[in-house]
Amino acid sequence: MDTKGTKERAALGAAVAIACMATGGPAHAGLAKGADGTPAPTFRISELRVDQQGADTDEYVEILGQAGSSLAGCWFVAIGDSGTDPGGVVEMAIDLSAWSLGSNGRFVAHEATFGGTAFDGRALTVDPAGAHAVIGTGDSLNFENSDSVTYLLVRAFSGTVGMDLDVGNDGTLDAMPWKELLDSVAFVRSNSTDPVYAAVRVGPVDLTATGGMPPHAWFDGNGWQAGEYASWMRDTPGGEPAVPAPGAVATVAAALCTCIGRGRQRR
Repeated sequence: MDTKGTKERAALGAAVAIACMATGGPAHAGLAKGADGTPAPTFRISELRVDQQGADTDEYVEILGQAGSSLAGCWFVAIGDSGTDPGGVVEMAIDLSAWSLGSNGRFVAHEATFGGTAFDGRALTVDPAGAHAVIGTGDSLNFENSDSVTYLLVRAFSGTVGMDLDVGNDGTLDAMPWKELLDSVAFVRSNSTDPVYAAVRVGPVDLTATGGMPPHAWFDGNGWQAGEYASWMRDTPGGEPAVPAPGAVATVAAALCTCIGRGRQRR
């Protein structure tokens, strides 16, 4: 029995409710309905790998929900900085509409180079029960890991990459070009002065090699846990979450959209 998966799903509604309630207004207009009037499926971000030792060839994001559910209308969006703007810039927007969750309720979007790096003789593979797809070519995801970044799972995204959603750079989104916010999490790096836009935050972690940026994290039903930099020990793409790493760091802020400052440094 997938007890961990069950626990994750039980916590899903509460966690999403916190994020959506804090955002307010246009970000979340209540329970969405499908074309036939039934409630639309609810999803969450359940695992992220944004950095690793060496070239970042194995980045991925995992989505969790009800087994077999279609991701039609869902987008994975990253908000960070740009060369001239310290925050609120859409760095990435991936349309997930073409895919559905696997038989265990998980979907993994990964790079074409995924699985090419081995640590301690092990390369990453997606659990057979989880659905997965290659996004683009080569190191196509290219998650930023030198500054704090906010990751969103939204429905009906109408923005564009490069769009500035925080024109005043005050840590509050001026525009929310989506119909519904399903989930959000921010990865926070030490001494980063970039704003973040999620109530749930992971990091900074005590890891000099990444400047405190969590290289990997997953949601296990109790909250977010931070993983390893030069090991796949805690990675379970498409499968049940790992046992929490000793000293894993995950913090939930009291309020959404708290600005942690300004500045920029691109990897």
